[in-house]
Amino acid sequence: MLLASIISLFVLGVETRPTTVLHVSQSPKTQRHPVQGSPSVRTFFGFDEKRCLGIADLSSPEKPVFTAYETGEWQCTYVIDYAETGHKPSLFLQIRGVEPGVWNNFRIKLNFGSVLSRQVLAARAANIVYSLLGTNMPLKDLETVLASGLDMEIAFGEATLKYRQERGDPNRYNLFGIRTTPQPQPDKAEQ
Repeated sequence: MLLASIISLFVLGVETRPTTVLHVSQSPKTQRHPVQGSPSVRTFFGFDEKRCLGIADLSSPEKPVFTAYETGEWQCTYVIDYAETGHKPSLFLQIRGVEPGVWNNFRIKLNFGSVLSRQVLAARAANIVYSLLGTNMPLKDLETVLASGLDMEIAFGEATLKYRQERGDPNRYNLFGIRTTPQPQPDKAEQ
């Protein structure tokens, strides 16, 4: 029976990966949730003015703004306001780089309104993250985690994501993405 199950996994092409741990906290408790993925995920850091402009939401009149500085540093900023009665939901995006064509960090500020806007903004933010990091990341359902409002921190490959509620406001959250510099591995000949 076990042999048949193992063979069926290979026939179906199921890929097994090591389990990593995602730390999600709901103050003051910290919860541990297993997620599937490989800690050595290769991330995609290429970014330029065309990619910045490509982030635009077709339903929004606002467009992203790409600013390059003489030092080689640059940033891409974008604000999307969603019309809704009462609390006005919005998404603010800021992507920065210290050298042309490569992002170093980003911030997505989510200002939630109704439950529906929470789902829409979380989906939009998750799509932006996937466009920056790729979809082969340990956390497969980022949209649900963002909409849930639980604080989160996850490190994988050459990136770290942190999601935190702003102090004193249950409707405002910040998602930070940071590119980590890989540490040089010692040469095996030197060991």
